[in-house]
Amino acid sequence: MRKWYEQSGKNSDIVISSRIRLARNFEGYPFAGRLESEQTAQLVNSVTTCFENDFGDEYSYLYMSKCSEDTRRALKEKREISSYLMNRKDGALILSKDEGQAVMVAAEDHIRIQQLMSGMNLEEAYDKVNKTDDYIDKHFDYAFDEKYGYKTTYPTNVGTGMRAGCTLHLPALSQAKNLSRLSSELGRFGVRFKALYDDGDGSLGNLYQVSNQKTLGVSEKEIISDLSTLVIQIIEQEREQRNAFYESNKLAVEDEIYKSYGVVKYARKLNLRDAMTFLSMVMQGLSMGILTLAKDEPFAINKILTQIQPAVLNESVRRALSVEEQAEIRAEYLRRNIPDIV
Repeated sequence: MRKWYEQSGKNSDIVISSRIRLARNFEGYPFAGRLESEQTAQLVNSVTTCFENDFGDEYSYLYMSKCSEDTRRALKEKREISSYLMNRKDGALILSKDEGQAVMVAAEDHIRIQQLMSGMNLEEAYDKVNKTDDYIDKHFDYAFDEKYGYKTTYPTNVGTGMRAGCTLHLPALSQAKNLSRLSSELGRFGVRFKALYDDGDGSLGNLYQVSNQKTLGVSEKEIISDLSTLVIQIIEQEREQRNAFYESNKLAVEDEIYKSYGVVKYARKLNLRDAMTFLSMVMQGLSMGILTLAKDEPFAINKILTQIQPAVLNESVRRALSVEEQAEIRAEYLRRNIPDIV
């Protein structure tokens, strides 16, 4: 089965991925942060057993108590679990075989259902996550209020309990220093804007997440429609800015892109910031047609971006690596996985 990150999607020149997440809690249990150990074990066992009985090996079942710290961190870097669940050793993850759908049990809420898809696919992601939500609802009693909607641990999720988001690659808007203005404008529409990866010195790879903040008083369809409209506007701005930069100095743009490709394709050591910076230029070059792949196949950027993260590298060799060792293995991985160009 092809993984979600090996597939392509709409507007993938700008939209790297789409995500829908639903927060749910069960009646008869305190919120996740107040669960006793016996209650947590009962919750985890009841949900995982239900899935195993009905779906069998269609999902993988990962129990945080049985996962090493590196494995939990790697799952977080792959965006399959939250930071909260990463640090909680009595929760569980039910993961689809394509790794696109994650059901987190005993995380911030009793249940968090997440769907990741490549490109701009919010509606399809919602359809997938909604089917799983309906399945769980048939077997368990959700905590729901007729006036306020789903009861969630955090008041910011009350209502639909839904977060919809897209990860965008915005190198041109970043270079033009338009991101602060963009963030302020999105804030007026109740949309959050933040870096996907940040090492403390700023964004890595010019990757940013936009997601809804309002969950009460709006439907799931309205959230998706409103966010999609704003994302389309950002896509248009990014494309216009890329073209403007290219038209103003074609040789300089092409030079930076080809040099970046050379580094990620042939370097022997790469720290994370440099790798993400050069990958950003390669992604831009491919989307603008400056670089052309030798083989007509999708460029699995979502996979590459996760596989070069520190904990994922540690997990790949099953030991803790030094920073120097990570730089060597990261460069080796990129040499093997960056496709040839013509």
